[in-house]
Amino acid sequence: MVLESVVADLLNRFLGDYVENLNKSQLKLGIWGGNVALDNLQIKENALSELDVPFKVKAGQIDKLTLKIPWKNLYGEAVVATLEGLYLLVVPGASIKYDAEKEEKSLQDIKQKELSRIEEALQKAAEKDKPKEAKKDTFLEKLATQVIKNVQVKITDIHIKYEDDITDPKRPLSFGVTLGELSLLTANEHWTPCILNEADKIIYKLIRLDSLSAYWNVNCSMSYQGSREQILDHLKSEILTSIDIPLNHQYIFQPISASAKLYMNPYAETELKTPKLDWNIEVQNIAIELTKPQYLSIIDLLESVDYMVRNVPYRKFKPYLPLHTNGRQWWKYAIDSVLEVHVRRYTQMWSWSNIKKHRQLLKSYKSAYKNKLTQSKVSEEIQKQIQDLEKTLDVFNIILARQQAQAEVIRSGQKLRKKSTDTGEKRGGWFSGFWGKKESKKKDEESLIPETIDDLMTPEEKDKLFTAIGYSESTHNLTLPKQYVAHIMTLKLVSTSITIRENTNIPEILKIQIIGLGTQVSQRPGAQALKVEAKLEHWYITGLRQQDTVPSLVASIGDTASSLLKIEFETNPENSTADQTLIVQSQPVEVIYDAKTINAVVEFFQSNKGLDLEQITSATLMKLEEIKERTATGLTHIIETRKVLDLKINLKPSYLIVPQTGFYHKKSDLLILDFGTFQLNSKDQGLQKTNNSSLEEIMDKAYDKFDVEIKNVQLLFARAGNMLLSF
Repeated sequence: MVLESVVADLLNRFLGDYVENLNKSQLKLGIWGGNVALDNLQIKENALSELDVPFKVKAGQIDKLTLKIPWKNLYGEAVVATLEGLYLLVVPGASIKYDAEKEEKSLQDIKQKELSRIEEALQKAAEKDKPKEAKKDTFLEKLATQVIKNVQVKITDIHIKYEDDITDPKRPLSFGVTLGELSLLTANEHWTPCILNEADKIIYKLIRLDSLSAYWNVNCSMSYQGSREQILDHLKSEILTSIDIPLNHQYIFQPISASAKLYMNPYAETELKTPKLDWNIEVQNIAIELTKPQYLSIIDLLESVDYMVRNVPYRKFKPYLPLHTNGRQWWKYAIDSVLEVHVRRYTQMWSWSNIKKHRQLLKSYKSAYKNKLTQSKVSEEIQKQIQDLEKTLDVFNIILARQQAQAEVIRSGQKLRKKSTDTGEKRGGWFSGFWGKKESKKKDEESLIPETIDDLMTPEEKDKLFTAIGYSESTHNLTLPKQYVAHIMTLKLVSTSITIRENTNIPEILKIQIIGLGTQVSQRPGAQALKVEAKLEHWYITGLRQQDTVPSLVASIGDTASSLLKIEFETNPENSTADQTLIVQSQPVEVIYDAKTINAVVEFFQSNKGLDLEQITSATLMKLEEIKERTATGLTHIIETRKVLDLKINLKPSYLIVPQTGFYHKKSDLLILDFGTFQLNSKDQGLQKTNNSSLEEIMDKAYDKFDVEIKNVQLLFARAGNMLLSF
């Protein structure tokens, strides 16, 4: 059955890139049988290579991965997927001894992934200009909808940790993320967990997240030097629960829990009465805390990562010996690094013998790849030749040779062979496996796997399945009205706080409290429109405790019936001729200056090391030069094709209080700055026609124009006896 093949292929592709001891044949057999149980899967050392970071996996394991798929009763039973225990210890690549064989294998794996990515991008670009057929609801989409209806997912005990004693050997650091449980359950309209029957059309999902936390430890002990078993035992012992919290971590945020309700109506686009997807997420409390040692450690790590990236080409020469008493080896390391990477490599690159060798390799690869493109069955000798040449050539030259080979084959009039799957077998349409005859098996183990739907179901069962999932080959998606909202996602953060303090168990320097932060994202596919709405009910900022008082720095003082801050952004809006609209509205806030708090915050973020702005400065100067070089023709095109933004900002009057002594109390003389009302509105410029316009006129039309209005700005001086002087 084709769906089993799709599931097996997805699992093989996902797990195969990250897991060492995956038995792909056994996995495929398990999927066809409806039950997959994989235990103690080891994570590959180069599992993070796609992230392009100088880190390696020291030890990693998935304790148990199970998948239960009732193929014969997908519309009556639940599909259950569980993952129990994912433990990962990540370390700097420099802390793992260089292994030439492993490094070469890792580089080749990365190269093959990059080649696949580029080939997919080229294929998409080639198909971009081809006329697209009207979208149909395929059998797999319908079947996937039915599977989703009763799918249950449970993920428990996740711990991902990074340890580093290279950034600062005197103050080792570690940080990590832990998760107690993440579950996805099917529910009824009352949001009670259940199994939906065949007649139920609406899908309700409950998502629960429990005990998610993050920590950043400074000057801590390292566990990566132990054995693999010791490392995994250590990671398992640190898994958090909401009740039992280990005290040996310095948390960035304590364990949080969240819940989400997901409403899905597969038939919504036909009925046009309800959204196809409506997702409500609610998080009760997030408490983020940062100490100065943690902040300095983060800055040090960011700088260290830059050095780690620079050091990657020289790792193969590095001696794993103490610097003292081994000066000769370390001087040899420095000399070899410079000579091999920067001197000899470039000298050899431009030698005639090397150029000749490179040209011969390209010709050999192009010839072998032409055989692969034209032959229905590629010999093992040709495949091995291609693999060997790809180990030597870089990605650019491989892609170049492939494109040249393909162009020469097309010019010669030969037919290009259809691309096959990784197993070398042809794959027909979605239904070729259903109604077609069985092909001969290449391996004995594959003969155990049923190949068509007829092997598993009688015609009556097959008709019942098609009826249950609402599948019909003649079904088409209707063109949706522009005003129809198909997707809605709502996020509500009940309470969020951000605290910075000098160190643990010391009163905070600054605390920001955000109450009632809500965001809603909605999409109208018929108009290709997206709308984002954000509301903030209240926010408060308090400062450094002094004179037995915690000073208030910022407080909401506006109308409680209205949101303190409201932001709306929409593309292709219904009620505007503009391409985009942005509306910002705010209620008044009270801001009080506190000298000690401001000084403490400035000192908190000060570091002995300066920031390197060279790259940012260079990028900015290059952009300015690029803008200068644009011609009037280029500017005309930009003006005629640019998006029109309708911007509206309305800020109610807020005020700043500056006490004479730097600390606000009842007997202080005060300087009060009333900011007044601020309004900004876009000015309609009409159609931007630039025909026969001079450069000055074109430049004038290149700017957006706004009407700005500021009213009732005041500067007041108030004495302790309540006498106000206005300026």
